[in-house]
Amino acid sequence: MLSMGFSDLLAQLPETTIYISIGKLVAQLALFSIWLLFAQWVDKDAVVVNTWRVPWNLATLGAGVPAVLLMLLIPNFWIGLATFFVITAVELTIYIIHRNGLVTEDTMVFTPSHMSRLMSQGFGRKQKLREVKERVKLKGADRKSVAIPTEPVERDQYAATQDLLFDGLWRRASFVNMIPAGQATKVTYEIDGMSVDREGLARPDGDAVLGYLKKLAGLNLEERRKPQIGTFSATIGETSVQIEVHTGGSTAGEKLTLRVIGAEAGYKTPDLGFTTEQLAAVQELMHTPKGVVVFSGPPKSGLSTTIYSVIRTHDAFLNNIQTVEGRKEYTLDNVTQHVFKPSEDKTFAKEFQRIVRTDPDMIVVPEFRDAEAAPIACNAADHKQKIYVALAGEDCYDALKTWLTMVNDKALLAKSLLAVFNQRLVRKLCNECKQAYKPPPAQLQKANLPQDKVFYRPPDQQFDKHGNPIVCQNCHGTGYVGRTAIFEILLVDDGLREVIKRGGAIADIRTYDAKRGAGGLQQQALSKVLDGTTSIQEVIRVTRKAAPAAPAAAPKATTPAT
Repeated sequence: MLSMGFSDLLAQLPETTIYISIGKLVAQLALFSIWLLFAQWVDKDAVVVNTWRVPWNLATLGAGVPAVLLMLLIPNFWIGLATFFVITAVELTIYIIHRNGLVTEDTMVFTPSHMSRLMSQGFGRKQKLREVKERVKLKGADRKSVAIPTEPVERDQYAATQDLLFDGLWRRASFVNMIPAGQATKVTYEIDGMSVDREGLARPDGDAVLGYLKKLAGLNLEERRKPQIGTFSATIGETSVQIEVHTGGSTAGEKLTLRVIGAEAGYKTPDLGFTTEQLAAVQELMHTPKGVVVFSGPPKSGLSTTIYSVIRTHDAFLNNIQTVEGRKEYTLDNVTQHVFKPSEDKTFAKEFQRIVRTDPDMIVVPEFRDAEAAPIACNAADHKQKIYVALAGEDCYDALKTWLTMVNDKALLAKSLLAVFNQRLVRKLCNECKQAYKPPPAQLQKANLPQDKVFYRPPDQQFDKHGNPIVCQNCHGTGYVGRTAIFEILLVDDGLREVIKRGGAIADIRTYDAKRGAGGLQQQALSKVLDGTTSIQEVIRVTRKAAPAAPAAAPKATTPAT
């Protein structure tokens, strides 16, 4: 009986020792492998289409891990397999809908047109790539040359970026602004200080270009709100420029500004636009071993370019030159550049005092804002050091008034101050199309200009025989090419020092300066009109002072109702 029962038990054992269904396991692995390929594609594609890479990776992983567990733990094989498929398919469908909304129609995936293209081309064949030309040679933040991409979506982004950069550089834009505006991206150029609208981009195209430029400049693609700054270089023809990429969030979306840094990155004082007499005065001031020199101007007057040019003119091998900056506009060879970041235990005045104690020959502050540090600068300049500072100011007297307020010691200021500069930028007439003309005698008399001189201005609009406008290829129809600075200089001599020490009223300083025969900013600018550099209209535009705000009207008396 025992032997028969044991035989029956043995007969019930399976013929094989393998307890897993190979077919089911293969089906699960195949489905998991397909999901894994999609997850890898999402990781790469999120970067290409400039969307949130980390959140989408987390979303894909967050859907995939529970789906795998449910597929393995649900007792019914087919229900487990279907559960995995539904969870992962829903997540990937959501991503595809999202990414297709960011790209152009011809680069959407899993749409009827996309599937039709795949069917016509064959799934095994490589997709035919869009023809793209390299009109602007690019080098990224890593200084490596950028090759034309081979991935279709990134190739389209590269082509759109090439179009924008080529157009902007060809038109000599110093700034390119991309601002989201609903379903479009507004694009404006700043050419010779004037804002020019360019044809905008569809929002997906604008976002694609923005993402490509951020990647090119080495910026964090995931950061959409906080400001970021990066750089890359571009070459068009024989001209190479450095381009700064500035990004930051706004209520409408992420905005971008490209700052094109050209020849001004190597300017010295003779390149700025000083007259012969002014340049001689500047050179004399630069050879004076100690004292304060104040440079001033309103926003966008080229003040930073001027003060960096002065630094480059000094011999940095023979002089110990140090700067204190909020942000480095330019990198200066053999100059110690301190970037000041305020903190609770670190003020600008303390940092400035520390630098003074290191005993440099010159200290340069491209943007001086701290009143506490002003007396420190004057004391250092009175003893042995040369101090260059830059301030906002409408003219020399306005800048001097600001400096007087900051120093709060007229005697100390008078002892240490050497000169105050003020400047503007004027556009230079295009030499290819500028037009000679004779202004009305009344206008010449009002501007104190000679009656027998030949003057120039931008040309009148001309048309061909078909009525199409003829556009100068040198200036693109603006009438101007490039800019130069105009300066006024308030030199501080012994007489002016006495005026400052006695009271320092701006009206008294103006009177003293007028008696010396010093010309104002407009008079200096008109010298560039006489030599054909610029036009009377341009000088009037940049030297016209803003009208003071009108006082609010008194409320009208109301008549009581009867």
